[in-house]
Amino acid sequence: MTSLGSEKIAQAVSCLRDEDIDMWLILSTEGSDPCLPLIVEEYVSGSSAYVITGDGKKVAIVSPIDGAGIKASGVFDEVITFSPGLDETLKALIFELNPGRIALNYSRTDGLCDGLTLGKYYWLMDLLGPDFDDRYVSSENFLKQLRSIKTPEEIRRTREAVRLTQEIYSSVFPRLKPGLSEKQVSDLFVDEMIARRVVSGGDKSLSGPMVLKERMTHRLPGDAVIEPGDFLVMDYSIDYRGYASDIARTAYFLKPGETKAPAPMQKAFDTAVQAVTKALDAMKPGVTGVEVDAVARRHIVDAGFPEIRHATGHQIGRKVHDGGVMLGPRWARYKGASDGKLEAGMLFAVEPTVLQDDGPCVIVEENVVVTDDGMELMSKRQMELILVPPPGK
Repeated sequence: MTSLGSEKIAQAVSCLRDEDIDMWLILSTEGSDPCLPLIVEEYVSGSSAYVITGDGKKVAIVSPIDGAGIKASGVFDEVITFSPGLDETLKALIFELNPGRIALNYSRTDGLCDGLTLGKYYWLMDLLGPDFDDRYVSSENFLKQLRSIKTPEEIRRTREAVRLTQEIYSSVFPRLKPGLSEKQVSDLFVDEMIARRVVSGGDKSLSGPMVLKERMTHRLPGDAVIEPGDFLVMDYSIDYRGYASDIARTAYFLKPGETKAPAPMQKAFDTAVQAVTKALDAMKPGVTGVEVDAVARRHIVDAGFPEIRHATGHQIGRKVHDGGVMLGPRWARYKGASDGKLEAGMLFAVEPTVLQDDGPCVIVEENVVVTDDGMELMSKRQMELILVPPPGK
């Protein structure tokens, strides 16, 4: 079976050829570059360098303590262990290959493509000298592609993360009841994570989801107690072998005598679900993130709710927010990411939300993969509001 690292390196070589780049050079210290897990799944404790060329050469230069693990991965044609330092080994290799264009991981707009530290950059300049100064180019264009277009193994892992996330939701929902605090609801999720030996897709630890009955911001669950008549938003991610889901669900806690949510709550929920449908229907290769966002955003505003305060959707993968194309408006903070076009193999979390300062809030977030002619749901959609019975029922 082809390893994930081999799949991604084959992708990278194709990208290098398409952009007429001779070499991609990754410099990392203890895994400092966020792109490194795409090609190296083993933990690397020391300084290291990775050379991938347009003609398919794959070389890793690592410390002696890391050499055995990198060799065992089978990803690289050659694994060189340096002693005493990285400097001369890397310099000799680059001078031998003599690349005309060298891609380095720096970017003004995308932090996931900006893994080369300023110190490492200056170190490289000093190491190779002024004859190489005009050979350096940014890897941003192809690195975004490499991160965004998932291989079959990446999609398989993300599907499993989605499945586990929904399995845990299904275990938690019957245990919801008035009187629990946000923190206590979060702990229910953590218990299920422990039982399955999984961690959060966000910080890769046993941390629970966002659980919010009020103050709708990205924050930790608090001590606020959930009472009949409250809504509850849960936004949750699971990591499976390095790949993250991102699914949100909304519940309503019935008051005594209620058999359904009040009209304002139901309208907010229905509007959010319909906006998700609008976004999903618009998703296919070739459309821009702006176009997908616009149909969902317009639907929410036309229904009488405030404009969405964030993007309709974002990519998922190694990170919960995995860079690349955004399903969002042309706001300055998205730095042009919304003008990117969807391509088959991209994975998205889609979450056009109803957020109100005074009134019910709803987040329904689904995970999808873009296909050749549209999109395919990875998550099972929430189409009905989760209703939690009052005490005594």
